[in-house]
Amino acid sequence: MTPPTSPFDLALRAEQLGQLGRVEDAERAAREALALEPGDPRLLGTLSSTMLLAERYDEGLAAAEAACAAGPQLERPHRLRALHLSMLGRHAEAVEAGYASVTLEPEEPAAAHGYAKVLQRAGRTADAVRVARRVVELEPDSASAHLLLADCASDLRDRAHRDLARQEYEATLRIDPENAAARHDLALLDARTRRPAQALAGLIAAGRLDPTMPEVMRTVVVVLWQLSWRLRMWLFVATLFTLGASLSSATGARVSAGIVLVLTAALVWWTTRDLPRQTWPVVRRAVRTDRPLTVTYAALALCLLLYLGALASGFGVMVTGVWVILIALGWLALGVRAFRR
Repeated sequence: MTPPTSPFDLALRAEQLGQLGRVEDAERAAREALALEPGDPRLLGTLSSTMLLAERYDEGLAAAEAACAAGPQLERPHRLRALHLSMLGRHAEAVEAGYASVTLEPEEPAAAHGYAKVLQRAGRTADAVRVARRVVELEPDSASAHLLLADCASDLRDRAHRDLARQEYEATLRIDPENAAARHDLALLDARTRRPAQALAGLIAAGRLDPTMPEVMRTVVVVLWQLSWRLRMWLFVATLFTLGASLSSATGARVSAGIVLVLTAALVWWTTRDLPRQTWPVVRRAVRTDRPLTVTYAALALCLLLYLGALASGFGVMVTGVWVILIALGWLALGVRAFRR
């Protein structure tokens, strides 16, 4: 097969290679095309698009600005310029360039998509949601359009936008069930809305779809911190009950400690009953790799051992040690949160 020789054949090949993740080969083809037709705005746009994939934003911006100068009537160079400016943190200029692209081609979904992204990065989230709705109107069967609207809506923390985000993540997954990003982001939304079990199940599904996604393990850690907080609050209240019951007799201490252990087991079962089997290796790895989380769960296990001791001995005062541990864990959690923010 004869390799492509015309500049536009080379540009098409560069675009295809970029979609396959072969960025170096895509850049080579884009530069070969540009060498055959220097200054062509469409070929400059191909090079700029390739630089966006390569995360070389300064070079990509230079190519996009040259394309805008050579073809100011073309939409794509303005969109690419907006995206590069946005990634460089020059948000006011990015929004201006994004608006120019949608003004030139108001019916072009890619233009609206790019404009919504730069608005989102600029912190103009309500405007980003409005433009993302327009993208869905233009491409109702596009998974990426629904995912964009979901991501923009999830940035607004009110209930109406959270519901919209959930609806759009689910629409994305109906169109593209293998979309790992949508699975992960829906799980993150579950974590934010205090649904840790659903969040863990979604994260495991996302990890199966894309094992290279680094966000999965980070979000698993967040969810495990949420679950540890729930367990700490439950043990704090349960300790009040146990100490009160143990004042009367050793039998009261044994009965109350037994009730707490049974209810704790029931709480854990209820939270984890629907989790897939693949969850547990991931949970163990997350606990092992996050040292403060390792300390937290080891300390919670020690709390339960103190309850077992109270059950066996009838010496209810033992569980006062649970309060000491829980107070220490509270300070640890506050310190971790402040440091990681």
